[in-house]
Amino acid sequence: MFLVASATVLAQKQTPPPGGQPKPFVFPKQDTYTLPNGMQVTLVQYGTIPKVAVQAIVRAGHINEKSEQNWISDVTATLLKEATTTRSAEQIARETAEMGGGIFTSAATDSTTVGGEVLSEFDTRFVSLLADVLLNPKFAAEDMEKIRANKLRELALTHAQAGNQAWERFRQVVFANHPYGSIHAEEDTLKGYKLDDVKAFYNNEYGAARTHLYVVGQFDQAKVKTAIEQAFGKWKKGPEATRLVPKIDARPSLVSIDRPGAPQSTIYLGMPAVSPSDPDFIKFTVMDSLLGSSFGSRITSNIRENKGYTYSPGSFVWNRFKTGYWVESADVTTESTGASIKEILYEIDRLGKENPTDAEMQGIKNYLIGIYVL
Repeated sequence: MFLVASATVLAQKQTPPPGGQPKPFVFPKQDTYTLPNGMQVTLVQYGTIPKVAVQAIVRAGHINEKSEQNWISDVTATLLKEATTTRSAEQIARETAEMGGGIFTSAATDSTTVGGEVLSEFDTRFVSLLADVLLNPKFAAEDMEKIRANKLRELALTHAQAGNQAWERFRQVVFANHPYGSIHAEEDTLKGYKLDDVKAFYNNEYGAARTHLYVVGQFDQAKVKTAIEQAFGKWKKGPEATRLVPKIDARPSLVSIDRPGAPQSTIYLGMPAVSPSDPDFIKFTVMDSLLGSSFGSRITSNIRENKGYTYSPGSFVWNRFKTGYWVESADVTTESTGASIKEILYEIDRLGKENPTDAEMQGIKNYLIGIYVL
């Protein structure tokens, strides 16, 4: 009887105690300035741990690729840390390890990031190394072939996954005839790249005017400023950053990709959304949390808790300059595909008709306040 009674008590949902008052958070002071060549710099003293993070954000990414050159920005970014004119990849890795950290490069839709984190005592040394990686890439033929082979394996794995196929098709529909709609390269495209293609992308798209360097953590501000001027001051200005805002045709559509025998389906259901500059953006993020992005959201409660169609559904807002979209995604059992779409649409419609209760709204606000500082 004791064991049975205990199981019954544990199975009942309990109301969690109310959270305490959020502690005040004061944003650290920022020192932002511009070098004569147009490169912006932001220095932020933050934290108590003797570490410093340095990141250079270059406004050159997928959006700057030609239609027949998908992933050229990825290949270029990866090659940056393979070797410089004075350091091999092994030397770069060893030096950053000696500083207690590492270095990374990453290309995204609108920008490429080159950065890392090291112990504070090596702040100026790391600035110099990062500048060498960004300004003096070697772009060697042997490194190109190694990166090409890695990217081909990555592409094969990407194309084999249902989630990636659905995501790519969703973006193609939302951003037709725009670089945001092209996520993955074709195999023949990767095989056809020459080293001159990488050099051309780097020379045409990289430069000081498109770069913003961020230094955050514990560091010697005066020495770091001097190091930045010495390391980056002579970098070419390069082209000014450009904007390419997509024109979205927001018509209802349904696209399916058949995968015979698949035990589950991946659903991406979404619509164009407001951008962060819109006066209703904060309200929109609250709506997103209430509808799908928080664990206690309506869609999650419906298709996960009540129906058992999926384990981890969720929504999110994807934003870029003056554009974006809202999307709900879920991996559901194949036989529940239609029912899941029906319930998601039902919850979207219901939110437009039924105001949340005071308790529901307060719970979402508490959640958003709780994660804001993070």
